[in-house]
Amino acid sequence: MSLLLFTGFSKTEALTLEWKQIQEDHIHLPMTKNGRSFDLPILQIHHEILAPLHGLHRQWVFPSPNSPTGHLKGPELMQWSSHAHRRTFATIAMEAGILEEIVGRLLNHTPLSITGQRYVKPSFDALRPAMNTLCDELSFRIERERTAI
Repeated sequence: MSLLLFTGFSKTEALTLEWKQIQEDHIHLPMTKNGRSFDLPILQIHHEILAPLHGLHRQWVFPSPNSPTGHLKGPELMQWSSHAHRRTFATIAMEAGILEEIVGRLLNHTPLSITGQRYVKPSFDALRPAMNTLCDELSFRIERERTAI
């Protein structure tokens, strides 16, 4: 699931994603497991990942006609850990030189310091350069693996 890899979203964040939450320059999650809303900067690559899903459903990005909620509940047919994508997102970000505090912000982790928790509220535009660096590095590594095969 490319969207997990290129956003660092948790499985639940991705599977419950609604089209109205996706803007041209960011994705807005109104409520996350830490009790806060979250805005993630997105780039052209995110729109390219989402493009094939347009038109499948008016509300849900990942719809399911068999689910009572209307969206997928989980990738039952796949033997993988969706959290592995989140770890990969964080690891590649760190290897690309992005500061741990910024990686944490991109993952919507609660900062450890009081200043980070209560006072520092970076906009998604402030996080955009780090997201761009990370997506470029992910794309480079994926392409390198494809050409090596």
